[in-house]
Amino acid sequence: MERYKIPLVNGSGRTIGYGDRWWAHGVRDGPDGLILGEKHVGITIACLDDDRRILVQHRRHRVFDKVWSLSGDTHPRKYDTRKVETVSEAARRCAKEDLGVVIKRWRKTVCLSYSARDPRDPRYCENELLHILAAKHGGLVHMNKKNAYELRWAKFSEILRDSQKDLKRSQMIANTHLGSTPCSHSRLKRSKKPCWATRSVIRLILITILISIRRFVDLETP
Repeated sequence: MERYKIPLVNGSGRTIGYGDRWWAHGVRDGPDGLILGEKHVGITIACLDDDRRILVQHRRHRVFDKVWSLSGDTHPRKYDTRKVETVSEAARRCAKEDLGVVIKRWRKTVCLSYSARDPRDPRYCENELLHILAAKHGGLVHMNKKNAYELRWAKFSEILRDSQKDLKRSQMIANTHLGSTPCSHSRLKRSKKPCWATRSVIRLILITILISIRRFVDLETP
């Protein structure tokens, strides 16, 4: 399979080149401390059904493995022989690869910048300019077992409530100087209840994303 690179961006979001995806997600030593990868473009897709539920996946990946995410995650791909994918093209490919569905119309709901280290494997991190795209899809989906452990439909209120609860918990832990890892391996093994993210910074981002997607649903509903 032909290797691809992903877009690297500066602090203003301008593309400055293309880099290896694993290098962009790697934590390394720098002159002033740890460097969390390279800032790059990321994409998360959110599929919503007619009952205003959102499709979530139990992520299977080298980076942030076993985290509950939205419907799919990817990056625009740049192959040597082709132009880099647009954000919409990457979203359509992600839906087809991860969910087995063709969705042509996507709406960008929000774009935000964040970085976080993987608490399960501190060699890896995320450092993204993240684009969230949403679309309506009420049909069947087919899970790609290479990229997910499980798919399920969840209500906005369920995800938001659990995210806010775990955000408060992680802040309490941080205040006692015990670290912040609200979703541990043991907790995952004990319970099948989704743990929607792994660090307080990601929970804040998820809450922001949910609010933006909820606005999308309100706009799309007659």
